[in-house]
Amino acid sequence: MTLRIRTARPADATALADLHATSWRASYTPYVPEAALGAALDANMQARWGTWPADRLIRVAERDGALLGFGAVEGQDPPLLDNLHVRPDVRSGGIGRNLMRAICAGLSETGAGVLHLEVIEANQDARRFYHRLGGVEEALVDRTLLGHPVRMVRVVFQGSIFRALAQEL
Repeated sequence: MTLRIRTARPADATALADLHATSWRASYTPYVPEAALGAALDANMQARWGTWPADRLIRVAERDGALLGFGAVEGQDPPLLDNLHVRPDVRSGGIGRNLMRAICAGLSETGAGVLHLEVIEANQDARRFYHRLGGVEEALVDRTLLGHPVRMVRVVFQGSIFRALAQEL
């Protein structure tokens, strides 16, 4: 029953795609049209995870072999937290925080000292989560999500905040 954080592997791809789509449906319904979260989303996620991204830092959280969440980082300058998703029925149980710690620890091992991400401006729950971890909000940016315009907030973890997360494991 202990939460386990580990490096993702290609065999996780289908479960990652499923969890990714489930999380988007639970989280993004207020921000994009409902049609964008239908069958096209499943196809998008299967395609996205169908080719294993070997150059990305990906951590998964599991309990008793069940995938509960994942975080994925891309890029190096600075690293971008492209995904942090936790299964909706187990949110608010520390899984996201533990994934952030594991991601920062993994990045720290490569010499990184900063991590940034973008969160939907109107997604107050996610913004509060990142704020509680010490993230600092910066610029607003306009992006396209599932073919629809959204306003995002850039959040940065750096310096002592990043180091503290990386050492909390």
